[in-house]
Amino acid sequence: MLVRFDPHQRLYKTLKLVRSIHLNMQRSTEHMLDGAGVSVAERAVLELFCDEPLTVPEAARRLSMKRQFVLRVAIGLMEKQLLEKQPNPEHRRAYLCAPTVRGRALFEEIHRREVEMLHAMLGDINQTEVVAALRVMTRVATAFERLAGELETDGEAR
Repeated sequence: MLVRFDPHQRLYKTLKLVRSIHLNMQRSTEHMLDGAGVSVAERAVLELFCDEPLTVPEAARRLSMKRQFVLRVAIGLMEKQLLEKQPNPEHRRAYLCAPTVRGRALFEEIHRREVEMLHAMLGDINQTEVVAALRVMTRVATAFERLAGELETDGEAR
């Protein structure tokens, strides 16, 4: 019996996997961060600010997190002297957050260990597979980000 290939059902199965992948990645990251002095959330926020100095609201948008949560995490990172406030040339009252030298060094060490782990576990995945997966996941992320924004806007309109 011939079974018809349904790409939407396959995509749905793929997205179902994302849930367990996310949970297991979070558990693994918590374990890897043991002794580093930062939580999984702090690691995510620190990574974003290591990419470029941003305001807290911009960081929250990029991370798809609540602004108040990102602000609490950023304040915690500042208290740990891993982030610092910098003047914002575009807005006097909205400062930029940027990593301190210590914060950047910590993130680079964490990132180095993560890349080593990925290589050890998944080093056999080739470039073509990675490019295809990234292309699909980027499209999925963009579609759901757009949908979440529309739903949020609809909810505010009510």
